[in-house]
Amino acid sequence: MKILKKEEIYPVLKQLFSSAQKEVKISSPWIKSEVLTTLLDDKNIDIQLIIRGSELEDFAITDIDILKKMKSIGGKVYLNPDIHSKFVIIDNQKAVIGSANITKSGLYEDGNIETAVLIESKQEIKELLQQFEEIKKKSINLFENIAGIVLNSLSSINVEAFLFEELPQQTYIKIPTSETAFLLGRIAVIKELNSSLFSTFYNFASRSMLSETQKIEAVLEQKDELFRKALLFAYLNEKNQNLRIAQIEILAEFNPEKIREKESILKTPMTPPQAGSLIYTLHDEKEIEDIMQINHAGYQMGKPVKFGKLFNTSLNAFIDMEKIYTMHMAVLGTTGSGKTTFVRRVLENMEYSDIQTFIIDLYGEYKKSVKNPHILEIPDILYPVNFDDIKNLFKEYGINFQEKSYEEKKVAAYFRKLLKPDLQIIGFREISLEDAILNAVDMTELKGELRSELLTFLDMLKRDYPEEALRYHTNLTQELFEAINSNKNFIIFDFEKIENPTTRVNIAGLVMKEIFRKAKSDDKKRVVILEEAQNFAPEKGFGEIQAGSSNISYVMARKIATEGRKFDLGLIAITQRPANISKYVLSQLNTQAVFKLINRNDLEAVSVFFEYSKEDIFNILPFLKPGTGFITGLAVPFGILTEIKLG
Repeated sequence: MKILKKEEIYPVLKQLFSSAQKEVKISSPWIKSEVLTTLLDDKNIDIQLIIRGSELEDFAITDIDILKKMKSIGGKVYLNPDIHSKFVIIDNQKAVIGSANITKSGLYEDGNIETAVLIESKQEIKELLQQFEEIKKKSINLFENIAGIVLNSLSSINVEAFLFEELPQQTYIKIPTSETAFLLGRIAVIKELNSSLFSTFYNFASRSMLSETQKIEAVLEQKDELFRKALLFAYLNEKNQNLRIAQIEILAEFNPEKIREKESILKTPMTPPQAGSLIYTLHDEKEIEDIMQINHAGYQMGKPVKFGKLFNTSLNAFIDMEKIYTMHMAVLGTTGSGKTTFVRRVLENMEYSDIQTFIIDLYGEYKKSVKNPHILEIPDILYPVNFDDIKNLFKEYGINFQEKSYEEKKVAAYFRKLLKPDLQIIGFREISLEDAILNAVDMTELKGELRSELLTFLDMLKRDYPEEALRYHTNLTQELFEAINSNKNFIIFDFEKIENPTTRVNIAGLVMKEIFRKAKSDDKKRVVILEEAQNFAPEKGFGEIQAGSSNISYVMARKIATEGRKFDLGLIAITQRPANISKYVLSQLNTQAVFKLINRNDLEAVSVFFEYSKEDIFNILPFLKPGTGFITGLAVPFGILTEIKLG
C-alpha cells in the first residue's frame, strides 16, 4: 500500500491506465469526459463506471459527453443515488482509493486538496472488487433497456408508470421481481405532459414553483435520449415528479427456471409490483423467446412455429400448431391487412413432417410459400353436386323446369341419381357434365319442347364456358382423389381459374368431406386452410351462397370445426368479412389472429375476442398498419400484438 499526495494521484492513474490490458472499473460520483478521455488515451479496453444520479445537479458536473463516450466504446455506466465511494481498479490487479473524483478539480494540480492510496495486494483487490459488484447490484445500468419506473399499482394486473423514453403504446415491457422471475406487461395507454404545459404554469407559479418548472423544462428540452434518461432518473430521485405516465397491463408472471423443471411458467399475477420497481423494454432477451414458446396453459408449445416479431421488438413470436390442428384458428382482417401473409409466414416456417396441410387457395397465393407442394390447378369448370344445382343453371339460362311432365320427372330422376355430394359415388367418376346433359336429351321426345330446351341449354353453356368446363369431370374427380391421398406435406387446391361460385363451394365441400373421412380412419395430423371462408361457410343472409344443408362446404366447415379436434383435423378460416362468416363456425375457432378491420359490422363480430383489459387494442384495429395483428387464444401464451414481414 502506498499513500499518494495530491500531485501524485493523476500521474499514477495515467500510468495505470496506460498499462491496462483488459479492463478498468471506476467508482466516482462525478466524472468529466475530458479527464477520462485523457486517461484512456484511446485505449481499447472494457470500462465500467458507477456515477451518482441523485439529483439534476449531478449532471451539471458529470457531462453528456461522458455518456456518449462510453456508448461509443461499448462501456457500461451505472447510476446510483447514494454513491460516494471513489476508487479505480485496473485489470483486477491494482487499485487507487481516495477522495478524488475523476474531474479537473479532483485530479489536476490546481484543483482540490485530495489524498489517495495505491493498492497492489491480491486479497485487498479481491475485497475491493466485491465492493464494486455490491454497489453495481444497487445501481441502474444506464445502457440497459430501462423504460421507466412504477409509480402506482392500481391492481395486480394494472399499474401506472413513469416513462423515461418516448415509447409507443402496445410496447412490451418487463418488471423484475427476483433474480429469475419477472412480470411481463404491455403499455396500454400513455398520457404525456410536455413543456407547453409548464409554460402555462409560468404566469401563475410562485418563485419556488418556477424553480421546479425550469428543472422539468430542462429535462424535457434535452434532445439526447441517453442524457435525458440520466436526467430523468436523477430528477425522480430528487423530486419524484410525473412527466409521461403510462398505464400498463400486466400479462403474466414468469419464472424461466420452471421451463427446465417442466412446470407451467405461466402464472396469474396476484401481487402488484411495488412502487419504484424498474421497468425494462424487451429486445433480444432469450428468456422472452422462451416465454413466447409456451401455450395458453403455461406449458411449452408442442409444435411452435415462428411467424413474425413481437410488436416493436426484434423478438420472435410463435404459435402452437398443436393447438391449431386440435382447436382451430380464425384469421381476420380487411384486404391488404396482412392476414394471408400471416398464414404464409406460418407455412414457410412449419417444418413438422407429421402435419399435412390442405389449402383451398382462391387466388393462387400459396404456391411459392411452401416447400415441394402437391399443386392441383383446377380448370374453370361447372361441377354440380345435386339436382338443385342443375335446376339453378336451368333457371339462369331461361328454362322453366317444373317437374310436372313425365319427361321432366324422368330427367330430374336421372340427375338426382347421377349427382351426389360425395366424391366416392358421384357420377362424374365416369361421365362428364356434357355427357350427362346429352343422356338427359336422349330421354326426351325427338321433336319435343324439353329436348329442344336442353340442347339449347347445352349450346349456351358451350358459348359461355371453355370446353374443359363441360368435359373435364372424370379427370378432375380422379385428380382430386390423388391430391387428397398425396403423401406431400402441403397440398394446394388452386381455385384461381374457377368463375362459378357454386362450383367453388361444391369442390371445396367435397374435398373437406373426403379429408374428414380420412382423418377418422387414421392417426395423421391434418389442417385445412380455407381462404375467403365467408364464401364457403356464410352466415345466413349474407352473400350469394346460401347457408344450409344444401351447401356441402358449409356443412363440412361446421363439421370440422365441431368434430375435427377428435381426429387431429384442424381448420384455419381466413376472411376479410368476419360479419359474413358463420357465427357458429367462428365461435369454434379457438385461436384468433385479428388484423386491421374498418367495417362496423366486422368490428362488432370480433369484439367478443377482446376482454375488458384489451379494449385499447380493439379501439386501434381500424388504424393498424398492414402486417400488424393481434393474436389471442389457445395457441399463444396470452394476447400478443405482433408484426409480420410483408411481401
